[in-house]
Amino acid sequence: MKIIYKLKYLPLAQKDLRDITFYISHTLKNTQAAIDLVDALDNSISKLQTFPYANKVYQPVEPLETEYRISPVKSYLVFYVVTDHEIEIHRIVYAKRNLDRLFHE
Repeated sequence: MKIIYKLKYLPLAQKDLRDITFYISHTLKNTQAAIDLVDALDNSISKLQTFPYANKVYQPVEPLETEYRISPVKSYLVFYVVTDHEIEIHRIVYAKRNLDRLFHE
């Protein structure tokens, strides 16, 4: 029997997504690229529901209390945590961002 994990976006991940799509569609003036990114994120994150452990564990310089996994999607990284029957999406960030500071801000 295959377990289907429930998806939960934390408020900060929701804000990340809003900020990213606003930047792409309004600042870069590329609405289609924003739509394509949202579609790619949706597709990738949906796959986590059946394969939550398919992505590697994030290993920062300084250890964190929580074990984050990373799902790369285009130029972005989705940071998530797997619990009993839920996947919590914690952050969606640009891949070239300084990741060492990400969870220490």
